Amino acid sequence: MDEKGFILEKIPTFADPTAFPAGRRRQNPFRIVALALDRALGDFAALVCYAASVKEQFDHAKLAVYFRNDRPYKRDILSACPHIDEIFEMTGTNSLPLDVMDRANSPTVGPPNYWYSVGWNCPHLLVTPSMATYGALTAFHQSARFRIPDETVDEMGRFLVSAGVDPDRWFCVTHFREGVYWDRPSSPFRDPQPEAFEDLAHFVIDDLGGQVVRIGDPSMSQFPEREGLVDLTNIGAGRFSHHLFAISRARFMLASNSGPGICGSAFGTPTAMVNNSGQHSVWNPTDAAMWCHILAPDGRRITHEVATKREMYFSSALNHLRELGFEIQQQSVAELKALASLMQERTSETTSWRTQWHEGASRARPNAFTVVAEPAEKATYILFSDLAPGQGTIKLKNEPF
Repeated sequence: MDEKGFILEKIPTFADPTAFPAGRRRQNPFRIVALALDRALGDFAALVCYAASVKEQFDHAKLAVYFRNDRPYKRDILSACPHIDEIFEMTGTNSLPLDVMDRANSPTVGPPNYWYSVGWNCPHLLVTPSMATYGALTAFHQSARFRIPDETVDEMGRFLVSAGVDPDRWFCVTHFREGVYWDRPSSPFRDPQPEAFEDLAHFVIDDLGGQVVRIGDPSMSQFPEREGLVDLTNIGAGRFSHHLFAISRARFMLASNSGPGICGSAFGTPTAMVNNSGQHSVWNPTDAAMWCHILAPDGRRITHEVATKREMYFSSALNHLRELGFEIQQQSVAELKALASLMQERTSETTSWRTQWHEGASRARPNAFTVVAEPAEKATYILFSDLAPGQGTIKLKNEPF
């Protein structure tokens, strides 16, 4: 009691939610609005995973995703991201004008009332497609994980069993890119021959003792039916959630450079990606990656170190190299089989359907992140020297022989 007799404890305590950096207190969460404007499957999934990974850097955060439902896989990908707090789906020619970011109490435009009621007009970060690159995902200590919604797990499992997958045996998921999807043109660097992945499926079944679940689009080349091979490419559009479930329960995934392989990394399923023509692809320590082979006009193979240092891994560079007489080769069937054997060895703890995912050591959330961070390659670069093409190699001067 002070000299006037007033009890100090009765004086109320106030907490200004903006007095501390956003993300440290529940009253002032770090608010993220992800502009999921990509249409390509892999780019869309990567942006969602990136935005969720940013949210994971803070003790208190909220994530909203702005998107158009103009592709059959978008809703399923969003449903597999448990970090999303709000989804704003734009239809027709509707869009949110930039004025909705006005933080004044009297907004000048009128989107749905809940946009303002939960503070989305005051975001601390807008995630754009150019921020959410595959290389940016490698910079996180651990990226956020996709997860199949609990309420759909049993139904998805029954579907996979009814499709022919033995629930007591392991399986791998395969996917290869074909230039037949209606809005994705053919790419000579990324589209393998279907026969190569058909041979791979037979190898996994007959030599490795596993099952193969193939995912993709109904327009893709069809494989002959056989025991142990379950083809989900023919289940029709709008059921990508079933493909995502298969990815999440696979012992490992082996894919050509394409969008579904990105989902493998997002789930934490060990994923091997081949025919990479870009600088970055999958990003977990349990993942593996093989880049396209670049052969000089004299027949020697450019090593990965040289190609990386000279920044050869992007489409325009590879096209220019071809004009100069270089040859770009994809992985051979023998390399695909060797990679599948390696992934089987790496995942020996998984003898039936996957129930565990790659998780790095936990640590305190930093309540901060770097927008432009140096990529940290975590996936293993794989090269089977005895199977690689080329009459010799062109190396950096300090590379060992």
